[in-house]
Amino acid sequence: MAEENVKGVVYFELNTGAKMPSVGLGTWQSDPGLVGNAVEIAVKAGYRHIDCARLYENEDEIGVALKKLFDEGVVKREDLWITSKLWNTDHAPEDVPVALDKTLKDLQLDYIHWPLWKKTAGADPGSLSASHIPSTWKAMEALYDSGKARAIGVSNFSSKKLEDLLSYARIPPAVDQVECHLGWQQAKLRAVCKANGVHFSAYSPLGSPGTTWMNSNILKHPILNMVAEKLGKSPGQVALRWGIQNGQSVLPKSTKEARIKENLDIFGWSIPDDLFGKFSEIEQRRQLRAEFLVHENGPYKSLEELWDGEMAEGNSDGPLFIELNTGAKMPSIGLGTWQSEPGLVGNAVEVAVKAGYRHIDCARIYNNEKEIGVALRKLIEEGAVKREDLWITSKLWNSDHAPEDVPAALDKTLQDLQLDYIHWPLWTKKTAGASDPKNFSAAHIPSTWKAMEKLYDSGKARAIGAYSPLGTPGSTWIKDNNVLKHPILNMVAEKLGKTPGQVALRWGLQNGQSVLPKSTNAARIEENSDILDWSIPNDLFSKFSQIEQRRLLRGEFIVHKLGPYKSVEELWDGEI
Repeated sequence: MAEENVKGVVYFELNTGAKMPSVGLGTWQSDPGLVGNAVEIAVKAGYRHIDCARLYENEDEIGVALKKLFDEGVVKREDLWITSKLWNTDHAPEDVPVALDKTLKDLQLDYIHWPLWKKTAGADPGSLSASHIPSTWKAMEALYDSGKARAIGVSNFSSKKLEDLLSYARIPPAVDQVECHLGWQQAKLRAVCKANGVHFSAYSPLGSPGTTWMNSNILKHPILNMVAEKLGKSPGQVALRWGIQNGQSVLPKSTKEARIKENLDIFGWSIPDDLFGKFSEIEQRRQLRAEFLVHENGPYKSLEELWDGEMAEGNSDGPLFIELNTGAKMPSIGLGTWQSEPGLVGNAVEVAVKAGYRHIDCARIYNNEKEIGVALRKLIEEGAVKREDLWITSKLWNSDHAPEDVPAALDKTLQDLQLDYIHWPLWTKKTAGASDPKNFSAAHIPSTWKAMEKLYDSGKARAIGAYSPLGTPGSTWIKDNNVLKHPILNMVAEKLGKTPGQVALRWGLQNGQSVLPKSTNAARIEENSDILDWSIPNDLFSKFSQIEQRRLLRGEFIVHKLGPYKSVEELWDGEI
């Protein structure tokens, strides 16, 4: 529930009956010597909500600034909403009141509004032990009863963890403070909060543009800038107003006076529905991924496990997933495994899945499905990923196009991959046979496809279809393959501050197609997935139409004067 006062600032009513100011000053990564002044500027400008944490190592400086403001009569204590957070190392029930007393001493206050910071206890991820949230929450409830914490809540709780807490809490959390911005809108979690009367509060509402390791440039997104230009506002103001109109509080951080004041000037106007709807087109991906908490010996062995699978959302499951004509949603980025060397491909699959890939593209002809199967089994058994969250494709090779051979080929692939079903396209080389083109006979596609349809009906193949986003730079036998060196691609990459490979993949996504880059290099695998929270502007996108067009995989090895395909033109039906 939101209420506007005479100055236009919105307050949100919590499940405790308290009213929380909708805009707060974030103090994370605010440098010592600057944060106190920022708090003074903010309060004098009209802010009534300051978001702190002991971990930020600046609460004592903030306390000095608050005391000065009270002593000078600028603001009354009862008019300010001050939050702090319980860090990972203080989750033991006996440590909770001690941590609060330390925060109250540093802030020079006798009470605060205090969300619980959710992560794990400890610092080294290899030595972490899972927090026992029920006992920690019970200690929090005692502090609420004492009056030292006027509201208690959580931070970084996934939908699952929040619902678990609600199932046993005597006092339900008032707030879940999480990362939320236009590039990570958290529709699922917002819905869970709304359904359970928990206020949704957004930290990093501007995408933390000053934080290099979060790699977010949401303020430069073309859609946001288009809306801002139409409304005569800054991109930051529009991003914050989007949050307010979604019913969430926002916590922008700044130590600059002009920016602090600008961030509060988001009332008295609104984003029209037609423009507001445009934001649903923005690709969704969590920025604060917290890889530092993942370790094979810790409680969280993958990012998926840490965040309970809430790593990415599409635009209504948009660019991250492509909806097929079966209704199934296929992840738009897959790891290609063609020409991945034995001994390396299994590790590449593990790296990819832990980095967030949910689509692995295989083929029996690649001669590596057994190794991939071992890696998949390991990932599934360790809980790094669930089978139902993976999209695994394989392919029917030329020698198995006879209808009676199709089910046997699928069973062999399932055995090697250690799976009971896959998503299985048909490899569209048009011949039966495997090596000598003069011995090829033309495949009878209708009968092959009918056999494929039966496998779809059986459930062993959840999707069926017909057959390199980077031009396959590692393939020596694909001639004149200089796609990644093309001057237009490199010009665009330089302008966007991206690699040529990232731009090439992003071009594919913006064309509405899935992409299957192949690599066994861990850094390259992760780099290839970092293509979701930015886009290629139209003026640069159009430049790619100037690139000369030619098929690289020409299939000369299938052409023979005595075979069914006597020329490359005939093989590809002229599409070369």
